[in-house]
Amino acid sequence: MKLSLGSIFKVSIRYVYQRGDTYYYQRKIPLDLIERYGGTQLIKVNLKTADLKQVAKQVGALNKQYESIWASLRVNHSLKPLGIHQAAIKLLSQYGLKPQPASNEEPNLDQFIDALQQKHEGYVQDDYGNWQEVPPEDFLDPVSLEALRLINEGSTFRLSDALKVYLDGHKKKNDKKFRVYVSRVWDRLIAILGDKDFEQVTRADANGFVAKGIAEGSKTTTVERQVSAIRAVFNVVIIEREIAKVNPFLSLRIASLGEDSKVRGTFDSNQLATLIRECKNKDDDVRWLLALQIDLGCRLAETTGLALSDLHLNESVPYVSFRPHPWRSLKTASSKRNIPLVGVSLWAAQRVVQSAKKGQLYAFPRYTSETECKANNSSATLNKWIGSLGIDKTTHELRHTMRDRLRHAHAPKPIQDAVGGWGREDVGDTYGLGYGLVHLKEWLDKVASVVI
Repeated sequence: MKLSLGSIFKVSIRYVYQRGDTYYYQRKIPLDLIERYGGTQLIKVNLKTADLKQVAKQVGALNKQYESIWASLRVNHSLKPLGIHQAAIKLLSQYGLKPQPASNEEPNLDQFIDALQQKHEGYVQDDYGNWQEVPPEDFLDPVSLEALRLINEGSTFRLSDALKVYLDGHKKKNDKKFRVYVSRVWDRLIAILGDKDFEQVTRADANGFVAKGIAEGSKTTTVERQVSAIRAVFNVVIIEREIAKVNPFLSLRIASLGEDSKVRGTFDSNQLATLIRECKNKDDDVRWLLALQIDLGCRLAETTGLALSDLHLNESVPYVSFRPHPWRSLKTASSKRNIPLVGVSLWAAQRVVQSAKKGQLYAFPRYTSETECKANNSSATLNKWIGSLGIDKTTHELRHTMRDRLRHAHAPKPIQDAVGGWGREDVGDTYGLGYGLVHLKEWLDKVASVVI
């Protein structure tokens, strides 16, 4: 692009384009390094200035920065763009320093600069020993160069910074399972795109993330869930940081969505009878957990995270109360419900209460504590045990089985939804107190005796 400096001089600066009153730096990533950037093809930086002298200066610095990084990437094939930035922050921390806008102690800064001088002194010297006049880009390695840039220019707002903004203000920020999942998905995004400037993430990047997941064999519905989590982070950060940017993950298209999903099976009557018999034979807390699920049709996490006080056995209609806890949230608003205990689920609840120790807070302390509910652990144990009985099914299929059992008992759909905590479809369902325990028990008693 040709830029006018004054009324006489015109200069041509590569890798710059103008949009409105703003200038952008844009440069293609070398073909041999595109894979290292997760398929992203361009680096784009908002220069945030209309001063052409500053534009030229920034472009020169950016060229040296990226060329240095690329040289390092070509030498070390295990290094990724994200690693350079993280290594630079770690290097600064060794000297008690932080990137701008943090204020750093002068002695720490001096110590860091002295270390760079001692490390590189003699690399290039003229007759007078003025090695300081050599541009840092000519002798500093990429990590040191990035560290030097961070304490002088400050860090841009990167993808790795965005997740903290999202989680810190989220209502489920203390939910360990939620934080772990979102963090895992976000780490995957950074692994594919690199730790880019948040504002540089494009629609092409978003589509590249989807394509990468499909190419690696992920189910389309799995990719959709990941995109949903990423989209939520972008929505919040764009609002909180007042960024003038369209969410690149909005309304993404995923070809053949859901067509590759595995159809869940259901337990037949013989398999259910086997489970019930073997649960009573083993008669331990792990089997009580499974037995509760059989005639409740609930999610395994819902039973695993029960408090002992959620089991109400001294009532005219014994029931279990599914409600959110600090250690275990519920999936949806309609998941909060009271369900009568019948059949083998009533037996299991009685065994849990009878076996409880003094002061016990949780129905299943093996898997639950004040900070977490290890539903994945209970699932793995139970699925392995079910398999050992010659039944090729999982605990989650008990939930689908309950839906079938309710249908075979000719239970109305609102009853089915009330039992399973499935989402309501009619706004009228939200009015009133819903179905009473006596009414629900009538249907569940029928279900407990239904052969499917």
